[in-house]
Amino acid sequence: MKRKIMKKNKNTGKLLIVGGVLGGLYMGMHIAARKKNEPESIDEGNPYVKKGAADTNPQTFYEGKVKKILDQVLSFGGLVALSPLYGLLSLAVYLDDPGPVFFSQKRVGKDGHFFMLHKYRSMKMNTPHDIPTHMLENPEQYITRVGRVLRKTSLDELPQVWDIFRGKMSVIGPRPALWNQEDLVEEREKYGANSLMPGLTGLAQIKGRDELEIPDKAKLDGEYRDVLHSGATAAFLQDIRCFAGTVKSVLRSDGVVEGGTGGIQKISPSDAGFEEYGFKKTFHINKEITKRVLITGADSYIGESFRNYAGKHYSNLTIDTIDMRDSSWREQDFAPYNAVFHVAGIAHADVGKVSEEEKRRYYAVNTDLAVKTAEKAKKDGVKQFIFMSSMIIYGDSAPYGKRKVIDENTIPSPANFYGDSKWQADVGVRRLGNEEFAVAVLRPPMIYGRNSKGNYAVLARLAKCMPLFPEVENQRSMLYIDNLCEFLCLLILSGEGGIYFPQNGEYTKTSKMVEEISKASGHNIYMTKTLNLTVISGSKMPGKIGSLVDKAFGNSVYSQKLSIYGGIEYRVVNLRKSIQRIEGETGILPKSVLVVASVASMIDQFSIPSIKLLLELGYDVDVAANFTSGSTCTEEKIEELLGQLDNLNIDCYQVNFDRNIMNIKSDAKAFWQLNDVMKGNAFPVNAVKHHTKNEKNCRKYFFVHSHSPIGGVIGRITAKRNGIRNIYTAHGFHFYNGAPIKNWMIFYPIEKALSRITDVMITINQEDYKRAKKYFHAGKTVYIPGVGVDIRKFRAADANRDKKREELGLTDKDIMLLSVGELNENKNHKIVIRALGDIMKSDPGAFCRLHYFIAGRGILHNELEQMAEELGVDLHLLGFRNDMPELLGAADVFLLPSIREGLNVSLMEAMAGGLPCIVSDIRGNRDLIDDRKGGYLVHPEDVKEWTAALKNLDKLTNSDMGLFNSEKISSFSEEKVLRRLKKYYEEEN
Repeated sequence: MKRKIMKKNKNTGKLLIVGGVLGGLYMGMHIAARKKNEPESIDEGNPYVKKGAADTNPQTFYEGKVKKILDQVLSFGGLVALSPLYGLLSLAVYLDDPGPVFFSQKRVGKDGHFFMLHKYRSMKMNTPHDIPTHMLENPEQYITRVGRVLRKTSLDELPQVWDIFRGKMSVIGPRPALWNQEDLVEEREKYGANSLMPGLTGLAQIKGRDELEIPDKAKLDGEYRDVLHSGATAAFLQDIRCFAGTVKSVLRSDGVVEGGTGGIQKISPSDAGFEEYGFKKTFHINKEITKRVLITGADSYIGESFRNYAGKHYSNLTIDTIDMRDSSWREQDFAPYNAVFHVAGIAHADVGKVSEEEKRRYYAVNTDLAVKTAEKAKKDGVKQFIFMSSMIIYGDSAPYGKRKVIDENTIPSPANFYGDSKWQADVGVRRLGNEEFAVAVLRPPMIYGRNSKGNYAVLARLAKCMPLFPEVENQRSMLYIDNLCEFLCLLILSGEGGIYFPQNGEYTKTSKMVEEISKASGHNIYMTKTLNLTVISGSKMPGKIGSLVDKAFGNSVYSQKLSIYGGIEYRVVNLRKSIQRIEGETGILPKSVLVVASVASMIDQFSIPSIKLLLELGYDVDVAANFTSGSTCTEEKIEELLGQLDNLNIDCYQVNFDRNIMNIKSDAKAFWQLNDVMKGNAFPVNAVKHHTKNEKNCRKYFFVHSHSPIGGVIGRITAKRNGIRNIYTAHGFHFYNGAPIKNWMIFYPIEKALSRITDVMITINQEDYKRAKKYFHAGKTVYIPGVGVDIRKFRAADANRDKKREELGLTDKDIMLLSVGELNENKNHKIVIRALGDIMKSDPGAFCRLHYFIAGRGILHNELEQMAEELGVDLHLLGFRNDMPELLGAADVFLLPSIREGLNVSLMEAMAGGLPCIVSDIRGNRDLIDDRKGGYLVHPEDVKEWTAALKNLDKLTNSDMGLFNSEKISSFSEEKVLRRLKKYYEEEN
């Protein structure tokens, strides 16, 4: 026991000694930090101080207290623990280039105040001071050997731990701008980010670092600020993610681009021609004028594609072609032509295996021939010369794991003789331009299309045979041939010169392109990140293997700013549609779409307008649903619906969907039934198209549009299994603010998981949209307010008001309350009956004119009738009705007491009919009804609130609330909704 006590006392003594040493060290460092503070004069002439004070948000407890303590603890611990590393690095810096080990630089700190930031010196002693790296000419020449390692590993930033300790920086925050980086400070001011303590690392650093353009950096800094001010937990978790992401980025050297924010070189040479960029112009094009065009270069892919495209879409362009293989072209008279389009040249070769003689031939054809052709065109009086340059003039693409962004300041820097031959021609033809001779130079990225050669053809072969493909994150600018041809037609009609960078409207990810090719060609391929290690390993290998990996998964993009031209809309086809055009079948069957719904009533209520839209867009439509009768649809209604679909020439397939998602046996049966439909192995219940079995098996649905609830679950899973894109309309999630916990436990995880295989998720109310946008993972999440309403039909029905009221047994003095919906617990009709019962009990004589009508059928029919009889309520259960416009025209007030709605169609119809409304205060209803303006929003389960609202019927019926609703519902018209839906249908084409 004695020994244990002695040992314990000994350990305690050691801890006290260590604590005392660390405490003394901390106090000494703290005193040193205070003595080394910035001079008071550092902010003299500082233009940023007033801007930094713009943020009026008070600091949260986490930002003002916890974060400061964490910064002190982490920085002190880092300085102590890393002291041996500091010594070694300091020695290495000094031995490599004798001089000061550290350098300080004036930076913009919290609230715009200046402070001196410290770094290891990675640049030579003769480097210009206080100039950002991206503004130096050839910054590589100034970096020391040790500096290269320090910058690549971010070790040059280690001295800033001292700046954190002395309270000038934080571990996490926006990177401090240089004192003269006014553009960055101005951008951050838009987001209130100048008020934050600058950080050693931050959100922008883990999402791109040097690759990001200044507006993108500032936006991310603003996002960091918003989360920091949102609450302690969210802010702390964000800082943890930033810290972990920084460790990962440093280990991979992500985002380090010497020379700027995504560019390569930033100093303009005399021949760069920045002032000639086409994106700076505005075009006014007369598409009716006629022009003659000469293509110089026979049988080229681009030239022939352009001629065919123009012949189909621009009959006012007359196009001829001349062969440039011999010298006979010199005798051709170019004078009759308004424009010469030069495409002759030698395509890219294996530049590592080319003789000097072959290199000379490249310059002879790609450079000399192009310039001589331009000279002849100018001499013969041609007004416009168009030259096909290439993205290759900017050098090779960035290797795997790096990013390359070419913007308006990037100058060409060819990596080989092929790129240089194109660059020399680019410069040579532009020198000939003047007011009478417009020279247009196109620098497109990789061009692809049907029968094109090159990388696309290789990827297409892989996509059609491989079972697996690595899901690598990369970006490339690409240009579909039809987009290029449209651009050429418009440019020729404009007659303009300049430098142009046409590209698709979206960047291309290699794995996404392969996936789209496989889908379009009917082959299933699985994208997996487990193969990414193979890609990483391959990229590190020298020689051809590494080169091929970089070519397939490297990064190289034009800034989209370079490719947008006012007055020239040339992006006629998006990436997905372009691949479908290239790989898709052109057989006898039209493009087909499958519409899936749980029950037939959903087709009747929600899908008929969209089905008609699909037919108008040229699609062949099939429908799969449960066409058996049930609580939601009578046999007569189903027969009527099938007849309507027959008239539209639509095949209907029976799938036994069960409304209970937990009925696994039924769900499995429905899955296999729907799978047979998608594979062409099922037979329709009506068979109006009379396809042969062979034709049906050849059929490939372009996409599936599924509707909730069960149809949306099984429809998406089955579509994914068959490699078919899917659109999913969520007609109100089962989980919502105030929903039972079991709904959240069951339906939320299902929907979140399925969102990962959803290409387009359509939400119909704002609450669902915001939740899906924030927490789900669909390829695209959009808001389209329901199915819309035919406003004219419901406004015109008021003319039959007297006739319908007489039919219903109502006098002019009676007040007709109308509700529409199934007779079940969710529709909550009981609460209205209770409220009316209370009213009748309090003053039966005064309120005897109230009549409550419900259109719908369901399991509570008898119970509601009995309840109304007991409470003295005049209740009329109308069952399913086909005269809703007339019923709404006869009504005085519309009621919707539902506990849960997505966006109720009947409520929109009531608004179109000009009725004031009393509705439950739930999502969907709040999108439609403005409280006290269009009616009343009341708690769905508060009888007293319903009673109070119903006692105000005279106020409702004698107000302008109905007029307000009829005006507001214009935004939800069927025409406007279908116009928005059309956009997404066309994207799938």
